[in-house]
Amino acid sequence: MRQVADVPAMDGRHHEAMTTMTLPFTIRDATPTDFPRLAELLSATWPDAITTAEGLAEEDRERDPTCHIERFVTEQDGVIHGLAVIEQAPGMYHPRKFIAWLRVHPDFEGRGVGSALYAELERRLGALNALSYISFTREDHVGGMRFLARRGFTEKMRYFESRLDVAAFDFTAWHDVVPNVEANGFEIKAWADFPDDAAHRRKFYELFAELREDVPRPEPATPVSYEQWTKWVFESPYFIPEANFIAVDTRTDTWAGYSALWRPDAGEYLSTGLTGVHRAYRRNKLALAMKLRAIRHAKDRGVPEIRTNNETNNRPMLSINEALGYVKQPAWVDFVKVLREE
Repeated sequence: MRQVADVPAMDGRHHEAMTTMTLPFTIRDATPTDFPRLAELLSATWPDAITTAEGLAEEDRERDPTCHIERFVTEQDGVIHGLAVIEQAPGMYHPRKFIAWLRVHPDFEGRGVGSALYAELERRLGALNALSYISFTREDHVGGMRFLARRGFTEKMRYFESRLDVAAFDFTAWHDVVPNVEANGFEIKAWADFPDDAAHRRKFYELFAELREDVPRPEPATPVSYEQWTKWVFESPYFIPEANFIAVDTRTDTWAGYSALWRPDAGEYLSTGLTGVHRAYRRNKLALAMKLRAIRHAKDRGVPEIRTNNETNNRPMLSINEALGYVKQPAWVDFVKVLREE
């Protein structure tokens, strides 16, 4: 545990210039007993994406044990002001490359918390002999964008979150899409329609493993094991068997595409996960048909909103979402900082 006091502030959503209001606090490692307070902090920083203590625990349960994770906080008299995280992603794993980010509770911005967490974050990354790390913020968080730019980060990628008003969605213009797809030899089926046995799970995994290779990401894709994928999917409380859709070529029984809806940690919406179609089967409107089935699923169950994320240069998927009426939100921005050459 490190004692910190009177650290000049250079962070903050609204108060970046406030360098005189400083706090005495300690920096210590976080533990699972902190999850309720961390959930409160994370929810306060991005209130349209609520985090729960249960969600943080589930995140740890689903984590690949080969990937590094550490969390540390600033605290004074039992009050947690900020959180920083250093982690690795199993889907783009490199032993010396990390994802590292920090959050400061809005009530304590501009009081040295972010600068202190950042200094500790860089110290720990140095101890890990890190080559580089990715951090991120949203483009409408002006203070966060400046915070990263002033510390030597360069922009890597942008992602739009887009949201669909399900209640307002009108199927009239799209009524013939799924029937036409089916007439051309395809069927859109939910995972719940298949036997839940080892052979079908393996086929599902092979579909996922191939489709994810085409997903834009800030670092090269690395394999995800069948065991890890099973933990993410079948053991997850967010998995919806009736809302994981698979496009099947009925002539060959080939699984040609996939799109899924997932429950969020909290909130009245569903999130779109991986959506993809095998290259050989593109231009058959399979992605559109699967998305329409997903919208029907949400509408029939009274879900008011669907959210999805797409890299800003992924025009084929963005075009489908735009045509369906998804509304873009401010983009999330990935930044990278190189600490040493590989």
